[in-house]
Amino acid sequence: MNNFNNSSGNSFSSDALIQQMKAIKSKGTAQQRVDVPLATAIVLIEIASSDHMVDKFEKTVIVNGLKSIFKISDQQAMGVMTKAKSALMSMRSSSEEASLLKNVLDDVTKRQVANVIDNLIRCNGIVDAMEVYLRQRFRALLGLPDEPLPPRDNEY
Repeated sequence: MNNFNNSSGNSFSSDALIQQMKAIKSKGTAQQRVDVPLATAIVLIEIASSDHMVDKFEKTVIVNGLKSIFKISDQQAMGVMTKAKSALMSMRSSSEEASLLKNVLDDVTKRQVANVIDNLIRCNGIVDAMEVYLRQRFRALLGLPDEPLPPRDNEY
């Protein structure tokens, strides 16, 4: 076993160094394997299902949002949404996914996700307290400031 001295004079083995390098490498690859569209869909579906039902308007907003953000087809967006619904059934919440998105999305994409959340909340014409709470919670988890829900284009 080879021992090395670092700048502070402490010695460490080559085996320990190799183990540390492997740990760092595995952390990086784990984050690269993140299914970002799936994590996004899980967050959106949690918001849409806050009233225990995802209606056709909400499904349309989610599919169109996924297509726009990730440049995927209708079929791919529907597949991601199906996987997300299934995954969410075994989860208590999607906070972990939202926190993960904070770490992997750039600021522009985070704003796109926030805009889809706003469209999702407004799409059925009823904005309830639970949706407002979830909007604030997910904006915070994404690292975005809390801002008032902007009016729809036809609202004045």
